[in-house]
Amino acid sequence: LFPTPRAALVVAPRFRSRVMYLSKAQGARRRSISKDAMQLKRLRELLNTAAQDEPVKRAPPRGVCAVLRDKLCLTILLLCVPLGYWVKLQGLADHWVFTLNFIGIIPLAWLIGKSTEDLAAVTGEVMGGLLNATFGNVVEMLLCVASIKSGQLTITKCTLLGSILSNLLLVMGCSCLFGGIWGLNWQDVAPTQRFTESGANAQIVMLLLAVVCIGLPTAYADTMEDVDGDFSSAVLAMSRHLSILLLVAYFLYLYFQIVSHPDLFGESDEEGDADMGPRTAVAVLATCTVACAVSTEYLIGSLQGTLDTWKLSKEFVGIILLPIIGNAAEHYTAITVALVDKMDLAIGVAVGSSCQMALLVAPFTVIVGWAEDKDMNLDFHSFQFFVLIGAVLVVASVLWSRQVHWLYGAMMIIAYFAIAIVYFNETPQVSVFHDRPSQHHHHR
Repeated sequence: LFPTPRAALVVAPRFRSRVMYLSKAQGARRRSISKDAMQLKRLRELLNTAAQDEPVKRAPPRGVCAVLRDKLCLTILLLCVPLGYWVKLQGLADHWVFTLNFIGIIPLAWLIGKSTEDLAAVTGEVMGGLLNATFGNVVEMLLCVASIKSGQLTITKCTLLGSILSNLLLVMGCSCLFGGIWGLNWQDVAPTQRFTESGANAQIVMLLLAVVCIGLPTAYADTMEDVDGDFSSAVLAMSRHLSILLLVAYFLYLYFQIVSHPDLFGESDEEGDADMGPRTAVAVLATCTVACAVSTEYLIGSLQGTLDTWKLSKEFVGIILLPIIGNAAEHYTAITVALVDKMDLAIGVAVGSSCQMALLVAPFTVIVGWAEDKDMNLDFHSFQFFVLIGAVLVVASVLWSRQVHWLYGAMMIIAYFAIAIVYFNETPQVSVFHDRPSQHHHHR
């Protein structure tokens, strides 16, 4: 660096003083930056404290009329509700009663879901989660209760199975398909969509638990039918006890999702303020629930005549047609959130609703049958159980891949239509439950 030792002796003191000056300047700069960082940290803490203390300002509710204007197609379908009552009171053909009440329940389910969401938005996180859990599948609950009271236990079980299959394969499949296709053509959505793996895994584990609890009575009935002459009583007793365990598991899952580990389930839906005030939401919820209860009773009462007219099997109606009533609004919601790359919400709607059906509604129907002195159990027959476990494994394989795209969605939709084709081609008035003594007398 220096040509001679003398030059080094001359330059070194100056170089050393320059280095010391630069070191002092850098130290002063670091102290200044550290001081600024501390001030920013204090300012951030003050802002967070103020944000927590300040009440959340919400826009004034727009009212139920604005909600009806937003979804004109569903609003028009509300006309089928009084028409369904009228044709029933006039004693017209059963297939007209079934069709009009079937269509009328679809907008009622939408209003029940909307009023529940608006009510949950102002009742706090925990209470809102409980409301959504309670009224999220109220239409399916009403259908099952009506079919239990009328003694059509096959329809009850098929409705339960059909709702799970519809949510898992059709709703989930359409979300992946449309979300993936949208991502291929628009830059704001990725063609391969990702989600929070931990929350999806928790839902799959709960579904597998439900499959185990449903499979135990089913397998026992199949293996012990020729050995135990009174196997149906044993299946009924174990189903009631297993239903209590499923309800306990569901409430533990609900606590885990809402209170203990909500961060594992991805983003929450924060699209805006509630459209209806608390009183309006309660009034709409109560009115639509009562109207839906009447419509489901009329629908189940006209079912047998409709089957005779349309030449369809009970399994096709219960597994394919009836779930459309309760899942139409969820289907729309899952697709719309998938189009904006919110797959956590789409999975929560599809797989979360299936968890509610398997862990809450299914044991609830067994308890209702217990109270009504009906032999409602968890024996879904080996054929139905095979369909259920196949659907759960398909969806579990997709979610375990940690990403979804349009091909996965298309495959799930194809799987759903394959199941629909099987039940559509089933011989009318013939049921796979023909070998179950407790339900044989319900078929003609």
